[in-house]
Amino acid sequence: MNYPSAGRAIAQARHSDNSARGRGAGRVRHGRGWALTLVALAALALVPFTGVNDSMLLTMSTIFMWIILSSSWNIISGFTGYVDFGHGVFFGIGGYVAGILMAKSGFSFAPTVPLAVLVSAAVALVIGYPLLRLRGVYFSIAMLGLFLATRELALIAKPLTAGAQGLILPSDVDRFFFYYLFLVGAILVVALVWRLRRSQFGLSLLAIKDDEYGAEARGVNTTLLKLTAFCLSAAITGAVGACWAYEVTFIDPGILFRDSFLINVAIMATLGGLGTVWGPVIGSVVFLSVRDTLWANQGTSFLVVFGVSLIVLVLFMPEGIVGTIQRGERTVMGRLIRRLRHKGPSHGDTSRPAAAVAPARIVSND
Repeated sequence: MNYPSAGRAIAQARHSDNSARGRGAGRVRHGRGWALTLVALAALALVPFTGVNDSMLLTMSTIFMWIILSSSWNIISGFTGYVDFGHGVFFGIGGYVAGILMAKSGFSFAPTVPLAVLVSAAVALVIGYPLLRLRGVYFSIAMLGLFLATRELALIAKPLTAGAQGLILPSDVDRFFFYYLFLVGAILVVALVWRLRRSQFGLSLLAIKDDEYGAEARGVNTTLLKLTAFCLSAAITGAVGACWAYEVTFIDPGILFRDSFLINVAIMATLGGLGTVWGPVIGSVVFLSVRDTLWANQGTSFLVVFGVSLIVLVLFMPEGIVGTIQRGERTVMGRLIRRLRHKGPSHGDTSRPAAAVAPARIVSND
């Protein structure tokens, strides 16, 4: 009898048992996650019927809108690593498509949204092909220059945009409608990013972020992938711009092409965690909640407190909130969170890998 082989068989049996338990625990956690998600969505769907005022509905719909915007920015900047400091171009384009069609051509709101999507994606295709050949800070500066140039173009194109005078859209302020509009939009975009993160397309984008030259050497068509992600991100942002223009009922270049847009969308996605699914969601909620709280309590000095808070977060959580929880072992905060998550009793732990169990040697007395 080959006794060492018997020892290996015992170790393999233990490994199989541990693997089965691990898979079972994983399925339970997965099921709980889906259950909590469905409960949260049901609760959000019932919020307008709980007697909240219009101000609260406006605040929540604004959070949903920024979740969409930061998630769309995350597709190009978080997944591929191309930091887009001109993403507000597509928000402004979408807003002007809806505004011009509704104020000057008598269109209703519904058909302006798909048209805003098409125009934004077409512009992204035209400008993305040359600009995405730039890398690093050069791409960021080029997009920032495009943003500034587009805003000036909107100012001087008075026959089309009315310039600084602005356009007045048909007024239909229905907080219920905009609440559900942005809620459904946020759900769809987060689901899209979730699916993207688990697809070959998403993995290829992350490969470009890690090492674009290496991805090209392995046969990845980086130009096509970057351009596709850029157009998808622009299309989503253009749709939000159209919806927001209809909500505020008045647009001009200063409103649609705001400098603060570029800063806010980058902070939200980075704060939550670039390249993650839930990072932009968590980042948007935390950013807007903290900003509004500080504004209410600190007045104009909130910018100092908020700036210092962001510096501290960047120093201790450079991977963002979700990124630190998932893969932040390289940071002090990430290692602390990891220790807290894995802290447990030293005995009876079945999660230890079987490779650490030495094969038993059975000694014969024959």
